[in-house]
Amino acid sequence: MADKSVLIVGAGAGLGASLGRCFAGAGYNIAVAARRPERLEGLITELTDIGVKAEAFGVDASDEDGMAGVFDAAEANLGSIDLALYNVNGRTVKELTELSIDDFENSWRALCLGGFIMGREAAKRMLPRGAGSIFYTGGRGARRGLAEFTAFASAKAALRSVAECTARELGPKGIHVAHFAVEASIANEATRAARPELAEKDAMVRTEDLAEIYLHTHQQPRNCWAFEVDLRPWNEIFI
Repeated sequence: MADKSVLIVGAGAGLGASLGRCFAGAGYNIAVAARRPERLEGLITELTDIGVKAEAFGVDASDEDGMAGVFDAAEANLGSIDLALYNVNGRTVKELTELSIDDFENSWRALCLGGFIMGREAAKRMLPRGAGSIFYTGGRGARRGLAEFTAFASAKAALRSVAECTARELGPKGIHVAHFAVEASIANEATRAARPELAEKDAMVRTEDLAEIYLHTHQQPRNCWAFEVDLRPWNEIFI
């Protein structure tokens, strides 16, 4: 494989780290971006030990100049970005009467505006090559509103709309855009502690397995591209 890289925006110890390991194992150089890149030093060491190039960048995803700088540096240091993946999280759960304008706007900036900026910057670089993938991590709130999730769900729904519009525009030009609707708890230290009975029954989404789905989707031939990748464990009901 020629020097190609994957940029993961919103990388942490859970899904972001599993994505990095999975794609590094497939031979991609890895760029990870987060507001606190110092927390990713261990992951960078682990990935370079696999034998790929890896670098962490500090950025707020809603800062367009900062995001453009990450793209430029990642492509200069690690090779052309073959996949840009938006994995920023941040859940605000409050009763409507307690929800402030700042709460609402901050959710939108983190979960939607940042995704728009990342997708735009990725498209600028991928379109001249006529190839690449842009992926967005969604969730239950992207398609269904829940009580006390007004800020979170509305922002996730907006992100899904950004993804769908982007897919319709860029697909015919060779860019694969996909939205991953993860309708379940993702297993991590906090969720396992909160719901041990689900963890014991393999009823939470394991980040290692989820990362493999992202890799498979990125490797799909263009005659069989998925847009909505709908994921849930065996115990989740369809609503």
